[in-house]
Amino acid sequence: MADQWIYEVHHLVRDNDMSICCRCPHCQRVLGIDGDEFDDVRGEQYQCTCGGWFEVSYNAKALNRDSTLPPNRGVPE
Repeated sequence: MADQWIYEVHHLVRDNDMSICCRCPHCQRVLGIDGDEFDDVRGEQYQCTCGGWFEVSYNAKALNRDSTLPPNRGVPE
C-alpha cells in the first residue's frame, strides 16, 4: 500500500514504442505515462496502480532510450 506522500520523479525514459516511462517512487514499478514530449509530463501529477501519487519534477532528466531507470524515492520537501 502506498503512503500519503506525493513523491517527485527525477528520471524519464522512452521505451521501444517511444512512450514515456518512469519508476513509481512508491512501489518501484516502471510505468508508462501520458504525453508525447518530455516537457508535456514535467510538472504533472500521476497516480500509479499501487495507489501512490507522484509528480514529475520540472528538472526530470531524460535518460537515453531503453536505459534502466534508477530507484526513485525520497521524502518530499
